[in-house]
Amino acid sequence: MIGTAQYRYKVYQIPKQKPNQFRTIAQPATEVKLIQRWLTEKIFVSLPIHRSATAYRQGISIADHAGKHAAKRFLLKMDFKNFFPSITVHDIHKHLTKYGKLSTGDITSVCKLVCWRRRDTGDLVLSIGAPSSPILSNTVLFDFDKQVAKITQSKKVLYSRYADDLAFSTNRKGVLKEIHAEVSELCEQLVYPRLKINTEKTVFTSKAYRRSLVGLVLTPEGETSLGRDKKRKIRNQLYRFSNGNLGNEDISILRGMLAYAWSVEPSFILSLLRQRGEDVFKTLGLPFSIPGN
Repeated sequence: MIGTAQYRYKVYQIPKQKPNQFRTIAQPATEVKLIQRWLTEKIFVSLPIHRSATAYRQGISIADHAGKHAAKRFLLKMDFKNFFPSITVHDIHKHLTKYGKLSTGDITSVCKLVCWRRRDTGDLVLSIGAPSSPILSNTVLFDFDKQVAKITQSKKVLYSRYADDLAFSTNRKGVLKEIHAEVSELCEQLVYPRLKINTEKTVFTSKAYRRSLVGLVLTPEGETSLGRDKKRKIRNQLYRFSNGNLGNEDISILRGMLAYAWSVEPSFILSLLRQRGEDVFKTLGLPFSIPGN
């Protein structure tokens, strides 16, 4: 199993938001998934994760990442290129050697069990689709997050990272350009992992403009919101469901959208409850109710 795990993946592509661009998903076979989940629960859970990392962590949501920055005047967004596939077997080996309590032989075996061999380059990397990839990506960036946090704290800047999305905010004008330069330089100096900033997605913005972060809107009042477009779509789909005009696949999507909305902006769900009543949500299998009812 250890010798062949790297080849036991079902590979397919899903379209990105931009036309003619695709994301490669490599999903491990059932038996490999089982081992990866065991490693996650028994081994990887003890590895360090910096408090700045907000993705894939129990009790922390995407709204927590965005909410940290909503009240600040100035915002810098940075993004890593090809995040998961840029984390290689060598990065994981170095990290487990530094922080894991495993023998050299066990580290080599673990690396083979959690990495996918790319068909185009032959490289062993983390894959989008493996259950062990999220926690490994968080812990492998522990030293990076630690150093970035040190830089930002000295300049009174807030920092948080949601997977490959880096966010920096402050009330001090001009300081974010310094942060951008120092973080970019840090990426070049890291021993591992060797990640590159996607300069096309670097954004400097402020409260004077419409601000968004990881798909959420940061309001001028310093709050996080789903945004008008998402709310309009949810209302429309809920109306269609109430009238029996939604297929099974769309019903599943609606259920996920409502659960996501509840985690981000519960006041919006409460307004829908008052408008539509609790029965429609019970039919969807969602335990939403108006407080006091």
